[in-house]
Amino acid sequence: MNVSTKGRYALRALTHLAESFLKNDNKPVSIKHISERENISNRYLENIFVTLRKASIIKSIKGEKGGFMLAKPPKDISVYDVLEAVEKGVSPSKCVMNVKMCGNAQKCGIRKVWVGLDKVISGYLKQTKLSEVAENHTPQK
Repeated sequence: MNVSTKGRYALRALTHLAESFLKNDNKPVSIKHISERENISNRYLENIFVTLRKASIIKSIKGEKGGFMLAKPPKDISVYDVLEAVEKGVSPSKCVMNVKMCGNAQKCGIRKVWVGLDKVISGYLKQTKLSEVAENHTPQK
């Protein structure tokens, strides 16, 4: 599994929403604020946030004091949830997600390794909550 820039940026951006949830009564946070703190382009964050909103991880508030906020408490959002939304899967090999990807999947001993690794990775990512990530994150600026 290789987490893309999109996945890494999504987690970094969500730490700001988690911090707002925990310290500011879930006050909306602007993309501009996150962009400046994390040194990520506004446009790239907008694209990521569209995906996260469709996955019901965040919600948007319109208006002058609007922005983005978590749709649920950060203790209820796992790293797995975030990466599943933006990466379209966290498995180490395509054959784990879709047996049809490989004509030898039923007879392949290596696939068992990938399936086992997938269980370990998925389990760890499901246990790791956004609240934990936010506690340990220091913004880039």
